Amino acid sequence: MTSAPSRLARFALLEPPPLLEGEDATLYDELVARMCAAIKPVDIVDEMFMADVVSLEWEIMRWRRLKFSLLEASVHRELRDFLNEQLNYDDYEEAYAETLQEILQENLAEDQAKELAQQCACWEPDAVEKVTVLLKPVALDIVKILDRAKEQRAKEVAQEYARREPKTIKQVRKLLASSGWTMHDFMLEALPANLDQTERIDRLIMVAETRRNASLREIDRRRAALGEALRRNVQEVEGKFEVIETTPK
Repeated sequence: MTSAPSRLARFALLEPPPLLEGEDATLYDELVARMCAAIKPVDIVDEMFMADVVSLEWEIMRWRRLKFSLLEASVHRELRDFLNEQLNYDDYEEAYAETLQEILQENLAEDQAKELAQQCACWEPDAVEKVTVLLKPVALDIVKILDRAKEQRAKEVAQEYARREPKTIKQVRKLLASSGWTMHDFMLEALPANLDQTERIDRLIMVAETRRNASLREIDRRRAALGEALRRNVQEVEGKFEVIETTPK
């Protein structure tokens, strides 16, 4: 019997890794190795069927990851919209000052723009009036910039929550508790809009699973046929030996 490394090398000739950008090559290699250990292909035909099994199993895993990512992204959009309504001014004051500074730098030196933006963010009347005048030529006003800064900060907080940053998790949970919402509520809000896509993914998973199972059954069928042929050959050989042993001297 060929060794596992030899089987892996021969398998690579049959089935180049069907990896998309961002997929884990190490995980794929582990899948191939474990399939080799479980199926133990005995010839090139077994290896061809195993290549199908590995490819289909990887496809199933990919569809499942996509389904999870789709639902996760939808929940995060719901969270982002929630944060855009619930964030306090203190939460996005810095973002507002930075956004305002970038706009003011088109007409002022960097240090002047920074100082004026910070004063405006603190709602100093003279600064607010001066900024209002400077924004008129570009068809902007303080309210629009505030909204932009709040949306940007809500997006950043949602991303930080997705990365499981402790400080942000605590902040989001506090906002959820005060409003009576939970992450499960966001899932319920997001699910209806994704039902068609998740059902399509489920159908693709079922098709891939059916094809994978058919390849596994074919391997079993071949081995049963080979086993039966081997048993017949053994019986024929044993019969010949019996004839030789019972022949009179």
